[in-house]
Amino acid sequence: MNSLRQKKILIIDEISYTRLGIEYTLKSSGYKTNSVSNGSEAIKNITNELPDLILLSLRSNDNNGVNIVKNLKEYFRLRLDIAQGAEPPMIALITSRDANLHRDLQYLGISIILFKPINIQELPNVISSVIKSEHKPITQERKRILILDGEVRSHQFIESVIIDENYDFESCETEAEAMAKLRKKDFDLGIFDISSFENDPFEVLTKIRENSPEMSIIIISAFSGQVSNENLNKLNIQRHFMKPIDVNNFRIAVDELMGIKSISPKTVEAIQEDKETVVDNIIDGLTDRVGAENIS
Repeated sequence: MNSLRQKKILIIDEISYTRLGIEYTLKSSGYKTNSVSNGSEAIKNITNELPDLILLSLRSNDNNGVNIVKNLKEYFRLRLDIAQGAEPPMIALITSRDANLHRDLQYLGISIILFKPINIQELPNVISSVIKSEHKPITQERKRILILDGEVRSHQFIESVIIDENYDFESCETEAEAMAKLRKKDFDLGIFDISSFENDPFEVLTKIRENSPEMSIIIISAFSGQVSNENLNKLNIQRHFMKPIDVNNFRIAVDELMGIKSISPKTVEAIQEDKETVVDNIIDGLTDRVGAENIS
């Protein structure tokens, strides 16, 4: 039997009969499978045995599914025995056509996104292609981003907005802490809430620019006039956002400054259309086959 057919697949789906159906199909095609219902069980399973591919099924508007991907990526990043970029590829099965969800999943490193209902008979071939690395995401040099905000929840929110497998974050809550970090390390981008500065914003930004002349800078302010546009131009501050920030525009700005091409909703939709396969509903097709097998 082809060695590729011996690959191990981890299935993550909270619905038991969907897991059963996918397992049935993959085992029939020669794959070894394990299945779990949530992210915690997935990490326990991976700790015991590293799969060759992870298949994640998401419900409509499933933020929990995105969090599972984030947690898995962080788990792989912390495992010293797995080289960067060598973690198992992931396939996401989704029902939503929301462009932001697609973009989040792509930026987190999902290899392929398939719309439900999927062609279950073609799934083994899709998995084979991904394992052969035909659709693995291109790895990029990781960018270092420094975030200064006096509120812990605020800089955590900023990280959640722009999270990407190509970004490494460091955060701080005071002007002095930020300057200390900048003197020790080079950063590609600094994001500064100037309301957290203890001293005059223009003076602080001048020191930051003198210390890090090549670093891109985004500032966030609570109201206009904290720093004049003239001074922002003098210091080559690339972007200025007012609170509350526009999340989509903020993320696009970060990606552009870091040299990552932003994906518009229309582009995402076009990409997904190329990957989409449409047949009978997975539940109808699979439960009938599994039921018939159990009866026989």
